[in-house]
Formats: sequence, structure tokens, C-alpha cells
Amino acid sequence: MTHAPHQPLPPAHFRIVDLFAGPGGLDIAATIMGVESIGVEWDDATRATRDAAGLLTAVEKDVAELSACDPQVKDANVLTGGPPCQSFSVAGNRKGHKALDDVKRLATRLADHEALASFEAAWEEVKAETDVMSDERTGLVLQPLRWIMEAKLRRRRPYEVIVLEQVPTVLPVWKHYAEILRRTGYAAEAHVLHSEDFGVPQTRRRAVLIAQYAPGNEERPVPFPVATHQRYRKGSERLSTRTGQGHELKQDGSLFPASGVARRVEPWVAMQDALKATRPSDFVMVSNYGSGGDPKKRGRRTSLEPAATITGKVRRNRLFLLKEDESGTKEVGEELERLSFEEAGLLQSFPARYPWQSTDVAQQIGNAIPPLLSLHILSSALRLGPPGDDLINKLATWRPKHPDASADEDTAEDA
Repeated sequence: MTHAPHQPLPPAHFRIVDLFAGPGGLDIAATIMGVESIGVEWDDATRATRDAAGLLTAVEKDVAELSACDPQVKDANVLTGGPPCQSFSVAGNRKGHKALDDVKRLATRLADHEALASFEAAWEEVKAETDVMSDERTGLVLQPLRWIMEAKLRRRRPYEVIVLEQVPTVLPVWKHYAEILRRTGYAAEAHVLHSEDFGVPQTRRRAVLIAQYAPGNEERPVPFPVATHQRYRKGSERLSTRTGQGHELKQDGSLFPASGVARRVEPWVAMQDALKATRPSDFVMVSNYGSGGDPKKRGRRTSLEPAATITGKVRRNRLFLLKEDESGTKEVGEELERLSFEEAGLLQSFPARYPWQSTDVAQQIGNAIPPLLSLHILSSALRLGPPGDDLINKLATWRPKHPDASADEDTAEDA
């Protein structure tokens, strides 16, 4: 069966409801694109940051207490979200594997319902089981699926696009969801994306599901963003940074486009590129986390490399000056001031003037999805084409409408 080619829709056509929205990593990207977005967020401190940034946030804090039919969010035709991942985030953890298996098993019970009454009965059974789980966050991963099914069966207007993201450990759940969604009328795929592939000065991996409503054409490919920058690998050489020069590169292990196809990419964005205004000298960052499971072996990155994954403990990372000796060899010098919240946000690709609020800013930053990665994901999911330099520059130079909306780092405490 031949289907007519999809005609791109303008950004103003889309309205996003963002579940577990955090400080706005996805919503600020949507705002830059001209897409309306409203977030659902539980944490009061994080809600304060969103408010200072001028982002819309639902009055109801709890995703479980809202549905696709609620007046605040009923007009949304795009569902996004990053449910809590702590239940699954430790690779090899027995409880983590059980949580993954539980979610997949329960998700199957929510699938393939054609009548609202049948789905509601299944949801009550699933909810009864998740309510008594030792970690309630396991059940929260099922909330996006509830919203999807209620949009179709109760609201009778399915979401046109769905984007879910989490740590790579959750990829089996997203792949299972993709199978369910294909039986529900969606073209759907899930893959792991590398944030530095898209110009984020940090090596952060995210499992991403993209689904587009396409009844009758569910098996078609789903567009994912094409890498624009060099993949970081320990010991690999950074590409030349000569102004205006692109590079032909075959990136082994990259999903898009097909393996073996050369494309033009830029060098990875290093910490020194993101922090040049505050860190003009070379430095080395020593991670708070041990390498290879050994707490004594702290991971190290120089300022010519992307940062390691920024977490809620980012302020515990130590920085040291890199100096040249008489022979030209770099050696570690005196310890420097630790990263400010603004700098940690920049390594997550937030704008420099993002108005972080309250006393848990490090945790807010560590939990967020990088806005620049979100910009690429949303552009592909909404079929708007790759984001141009104008959008990327607009994100980097964004400022809150109220210039006095900023975090007071002198009184903020480490998370």
C-alpha cells in the first residue's frame, strides 16, 4: 500500500505535555522552536526554577493525578516525559532487573485494549500491584502508557507524537513500549543517543523512544536525529577545530544514517569551549565517582574533552590547573574553584543565564535532559528537519524575560 508523503507541519501546530518535566531541559528547547509546552513536575524547588524561566507548569504536581483529559493539558497533541529511573539505573543490580521485568509485564497487561472499560479494569489491577511495590518509582514508568491509552480511548484523540527518554538501562522497556505502540497505531522505535554527538559538551547517553501516530503504516521507519559532532572515545584524537571546516567521518556504532555512510561532522565540543568565559586556562576535572568500580580510581577529563556525565553530585568534582613545564609537558598544578551552578548548567547545554532557583540546584541540573539534545530529538520527532544554527544560537543566548530571575549561589547548598 502506497502512502502519501508526510508534509511537515509548522511548530505552532504542536502542543506538548511534558511529564516529569524537571527544570525544563525539553521545555526550553520547545520554547526556542516556537512549540507550546506545559510541564508536570512534582518538586517545588524545580517548579520554582521553571517559573523563573517563564515555562508553563500544570497546577497539579502529580502525574498520577492528571490524565490526558484534564483541562490543563487536554489540548496537547504531543506527549513527552522522562519518568524516574533510580529503580533501574544500576547495571547488573538484581532489584533493577526485577523492576525492568515488572514494568514490561505490567505494560503488556495495559496493551491491546479497544474499549475504555476494559482498559480501566486492567489499569486498576496494575495500579493495585504497583501501589504495594517497595519502590513506587517503578510504577511511575507506566504513567506515560496510561496517558497514551487514555488519550486514545477516553479523549478519543491519540497523541500525534510521543517522546520518552531515560538512562540506557531503560532501553528494554522503551523497546517493549515500541512493540505495544505499533499495535496501537504508531510507528515507533527506541535507540540510545549520545549527547556529545549533538554538540553537548558532555558524554551522556539517553535511551529515547520516538513514536508517531501512523495507523496503517506502523512499520515505517521513524526518523531519529543525525549526529552533527564527533563521538568521544577515551584516547581518541579530537578533530581539527579550524573555523568553518567540516570533516568527513565514518562513526562506527552510530545509528544514523546507515553504517558505512560518511557524513560531515564537527569536532566534539570540549569543556573549554563551553566554559571559555570563566575558565580561560587548561584544566583537568577529577570525577567524584570511581572508575571501573574502584572508588580510588577517579575518572579524569581534560578541558579539551567533553565532561563526563553531569550528576547531582557535580559540585563534588575537583578541578586542577594544567600547566606546561619547560619541556612543554602538561602537568597538574594547583586546585581551582569547583564548578559553579552556571558552569554545570553550561555543560548540560543550558543557557548561561538560566535562572536556577532554591537550594538543590545541582540535583536539578544533574537530573535534566540536555536542552541541545532535546532540540535535536524534538526536531526529528516532529519532522521539522534538523535544527539550524539560528535555533542553536538562540538556545545558547536565551535569557529569562525578567533579568533579575537568577539563583543566589551564595546561599544555595550542594545537593
